[in-house]
Amino acid sequence: MEVAVVAHFVLYTPAFLSTIGFSQSEINVWTGPISSLAFLVGIWFVPFWGVLADRHGRKPLILRSNYIEVVAMALAAISTNVWLYLIARALTGFALGNTGLMYASLTEAAPRNRVAFALGIVNGSAPLGALAGGLAGGWIVPTFGVNALFRFDAVVCLITAIILTALYRETFTPKPTVPIKTMLGDAFRAVLHSPVAVTIFVVSFVSSAAFFFAYPYLPVRIGEMVGERAAPAAIGLTQGFAGVTTLLGSAIWGGLADRAGHRRLLVFLMFLMVFLWLPLFAAQDIIALTIGWVLLNAVSPSVSSLMYTIISLNVPAEKRGSILSMIYLPMNLAFIVGPFTASFVARSFEVRDVFLVSAGLALVALLIFAMSLGRTREKSF
Repeated sequence: MEVAVVAHFVLYTPAFLSTIGFSQSEINVWTGPISSLAFLVGIWFVPFWGVLADRHGRKPLILRSNYIEVVAMALAAISTNVWLYLIARALTGFALGNTGLMYASLTEAAPRNRVAFALGIVNGSAPLGALAGGLAGGWIVPTFGVNALFRFDAVVCLITAIILTALYRETFTPKPTVPIKTMLGDAFRAVLHSPVAVTIFVVSFVSSAAFFFAYPYLPVRIGEMVGERAAPAAIGLTQGFAGVTTLLGSAIWGGLADRAGHRRLLVFLMFLMVFLWLPLFAAQDIIALTIGWVLLNAVSPSVSSLMYTIISLNVPAEKRGSILSMIYLPMNLAFIVGPFTASFVARSFEVRDVFLVSAGLALVALLIFAMSLGRTREKSF
């Protein structure tokens, strides 16, 4: 439910900008930086959420993100200019850091030999959200307008927050802790002193930068192909189809990883990613673009979940919460750097060129990981 609505901020930002009177060239310039804004605001606070969870429990920190999203969506719903919309987008930056806490809880609950499968299934809830959210957005925007979509999203966010408040049972028992400053320093040192954590963080940043370089411009490219009026429905269908393949891919790759080996499968999937960006660059119609996006999303989320699995299996239990809460730092940083720099490519060349740059970044990520395999061997705790 959360993914279903939060994804709308990326998918329908071009539609919002068009609604308030932006030209196509202005949309190309603003789309990337707007996508980066929330992460630019929130990335500084991400390390604190993990150490606060170690002190006060994970549930309050997870609920924090959901209630912030209610406010952000409500502000977007009443936005009639880009500045209020920017405030709404910036607020979502304070919702970052909850997924790592969820992964930490799941890693402790799942049997060790099924951690990859468990994380893959949970990761697969995101494409279900993308499927539902894409289809809903594709119908609501052309029928009622983009502001109506954000009103709907605010209600869904509120329902999600209420469900978690009432039904989520905290399995983590807070313990007496040292000062937050000390805990934060310990968490950073735990990452910096772990070869596998440092390696995965670097690879995750480059790999995520490849994805986020192009992702905000997918709806812009769709608009170029089908026109402004048909774009919302086409965006919804494209994202919906991708959600189906992501769900299937997450389950298949997650289950296979526990048998074939996490590192070996990760190299293979990262190799595929380099070539799966190329059809998106070459696509000249919406069918070819949709097929390319569907195939890419059958692999891309599993690359991330395998990286998280490798770290999860190499982190001592007492440090797992604080380190995994920072596991999204590389991705958050990539969501700042990727879309912002992509705006220069979209403005100076063609929008489709962002997909070609993403292929190059995916190749860099693969080379870094392949040369660092020895630093990612799993250990037992």
